[in-house]
Amino acid sequence: MILNPDPLTEDDPRILQISREYLAELEAGRSPSRQAYLDRYPELAAILTEYLDGIQLAETLRPVPIVVAPEPTGSPLGDFQIVREVGRGGMGVVYEAIQLSLGRRVALKVLPFAAALDAKHLQRFKTEAYAAAQLHHTNIVPVYAVGCERGMHFYAMQLIEGRSIADVIEELRNKNKVVSPPPQDVNTEITSTVAQHRDLTPVDSLPGRSSPRSGRTRDCFRSAAQIAAAVADALDYAHDSGVVHRDIKPANLLLDSKGAVWVTDFGLALVATDAGLTQTGDVLGTLRYMSPEQAAGGREPVDHRTDVYSLGATLYEWLTLQPIFPGQDRPALFYQILNEDPRPLRKLDLAIPVELETIVLKALAKSPIERYATAGEMADDLRRFLDEIPIRARRPQLVDRLRKWMRRHPSVIAAALILLVCGLIGLGITTAIVAREHSKTEEAYQRERQRAREAEAQFKLARRVTDEMIQLAEEELSDAPFQEGLRKQLLEAALGYYQEFSANRGATSTSESELEATQVRVKRILADLALLESDRQRFLLREVAVQDDLKLTKEQREQIAELISSRDDHNQPEWPGRGGPRDRLRMGSKKEILVTARANEIAYSAILKPDQILRLSQIALQCQGPMAFREVDIARTLKLTAEQKQSFQRIESETIFRHADRLLTEPPPMEERGKRARLAMQQILAVLSPTQQKQWEQMTGKPFTAAFFFPRHPGPPFLHRGPPGPDRF
Repeated sequence: MILNPDPLTEDDPRILQISREYLAELEAGRSPSRQAYLDRYPELAAILTEYLDGIQLAETLRPVPIVVAPEPTGSPLGDFQIVREVGRGGMGVVYEAIQLSLGRRVALKVLPFAAALDAKHLQRFKTEAYAAAQLHHTNIVPVYAVGCERGMHFYAMQLIEGRSIADVIEELRNKNKVVSPPPQDVNTEITSTVAQHRDLTPVDSLPGRSSPRSGRTRDCFRSAAQIAAAVADALDYAHDSGVVHRDIKPANLLLDSKGAVWVTDFGLALVATDAGLTQTGDVLGTLRYMSPEQAAGGREPVDHRTDVYSLGATLYEWLTLQPIFPGQDRPALFYQILNEDPRPLRKLDLAIPVELETIVLKALAKSPIERYATAGEMADDLRRFLDEIPIRARRPQLVDRLRKWMRRHPSVIAAALILLVCGLIGLGITTAIVAREHSKTEEAYQRERQRAREAEAQFKLARRVTDEMIQLAEEELSDAPFQEGLRKQLLEAALGYYQEFSANRGATSTSESELEATQVRVKRILADLALLESDRQRFLLREVAVQDDLKLTKEQREQIAELISSRDDHNQPEWPGRGGPRDRLRMGSKKEILVTARANEIAYSAILKPDQILRLSQIALQCQGPMAFREVDIARTLKLTAEQKQSFQRIESETIFRHADRLLTEPPPMEERGKRARLAMQQILAVLSPTQQKQWEQMTGKPFTAAFFFPRHPGPPFLHRGPPGPDRF
């Protein structure tokens, strides 16, 4: 066997050049000097002699310029005596021959000598021989021998006595009076068939015989499915061996006299070890049975799934007796293969089983990923159909078909979008022209409606902002115990805005219900704030000076001490100021804080008298010192002006918060801070009017001399317990 000739001899470009020149001399009627050609390249004399002998033999025997093989009466071609020609195509001529050494009949495929001069054509012939020779399957035509004799390449294979599926389909068409497809003049390759004797097997004796269309039975289609499953098994074996056929069609599937199917003609096979043979842009195979990626000519990768498509196209034609696409010229077929879906089989013949139609349509999917992943999977589904078992393939739904159509027609989608945009633009222009021609009354009406919409939008925006103010005061600022003043301001401002909104919109059931719900919500939050403030004031009861000022009895002192002790034992501090604002967060959720505050209020109210509770609030107000005037309730009661508030801030900055950048790193001594607080308080009281001073005295009661400074907000006061020291703050 000769599968891979020495690249330093037969593939030498000088051999091809001399062969062409010698053949041209013979065709011109001249007698060229062989020795002269041999003398040009003495190192190639041996191989040149074989080539020139072959050219001379072909020239003397040919009935047409490129006939390549000797007649039956001629000398043998190697070990084979040619009997007669049985077929020819683009990849070579097929003869019936006798293998002299074994005395058996074979099919001998010979590459025309002129084609052998083309390096690519020669390599494809060798690839075909190599691919077929390495495959050993019961449904693949076996190769017996491969060789080259006198410059002519050939290989011998089993002689299949029968006919092709194409002949069966054609005869079924004639019996059922179906118009046959046009001649295959649109093919890019005309494949050769292996020794098909049309007079050996009548169509009535072959599997897949069909009655007239009006009376075709399920058994007819089952026979076709059975043969297709055998072909799929053979292709799956070839794919596992690294060989892709790339030219599956009815003419390349042979049925012998026993009804067995044979896959032949691997002339366009793609072998894993020679994948670079087909260059980008090549379109190889019989166009009518090509897969879309194969017809695209290299723009998309071609793998084993192209054989699945071609087998599906072959089975489609066998079942319907019509080609998958009816195009009669090359451009029309290209367009249909790349862009159109085949007609459903049952639209052509309702007798075709639904399961078989589903299998064929899945094999014919445009996208390779939507087909059967392997030919073996297709064979499995075909046998499931034959065994009356549910198949795995599913019919495409409307959404699937729409998605596929959009993927195949992106230009149509783009054009539709452009038309839609243009239509919208045109509609807008038309609407503008019509609107401009409205009467003045209509224009005024539209403007009024626009103002109403804008007012409604503004109202909704303002109401949303107000709701966010309430939400901020209710949730976000609840974690900042020193921001109650700001929370009160936000809540009261939000409530005022709601009342103004309702008045401006007019009384409606919706606005009144919204206002009522908001009032209830704000009042509840304000009540909670008052409860928390009272709870913080009760922290002062821990101080002996405060208890003395309230003139608590011994029994009251013991009850308060017991209550404070019980609260401390449960790790529920009543005052957030001991460890900072985060102490309150560590107590639990906001609901738990309020529950604790209400419990404290009930407990302390049972211990203290009303006048003691009032005095406690006065002491807490005095302990705030200058910071008390920042409270909303205090400012509202005293009717502080904006100028007075600015003066208070200036006084605080110049006294209490002087050198604020060093207060944290270098805090002044307690005595110094006390002096600053007293000085600030004196200056603030001087700013108040006589009426305001009188109101302040009524609010604070008699002076509580134990407190001399209170930071920022009601909390644990700093009382006189002895001389101030560096450890007290």
